Amino acid sequence: MEPPRVSKSGKLGPEPTNDSTTTAVAVPNRNPKSFDPGPALPRLAYTMKETAFVLGVSYITVHRLVKRGQLKSSRALRHKLIPVSEIEKFLKSTLQ
Repeated sequence: MEPPRVSKSGKLGPEPTNDSTTTAVAVPNRNPKSFDPGPALPRLAYTMKETAFVLGVSYITVHRLVKRGQLKSSRALRHKLIPVSEIEKFLKSTLQ
């Protein structure tokens, strides 16, 4: 096994060359700050943390509501998502 090459500049890898046979390739900008999502889409569901913020309660309260079955969450993903319709149902059912 050969030791890694160290260039004159002290960096690993081969020396850069000014070979005219190489061509530049345009790479799309992957900077997340430059991403333009376009018009905002309506939210269909919220995470448990976002639901807590929307309802004005703590995260643990939302966790308890899900555990008791008063709020239903989607289990399809790694993080539980609570549909907006479920939040609205919960609020309507708990009105006095």
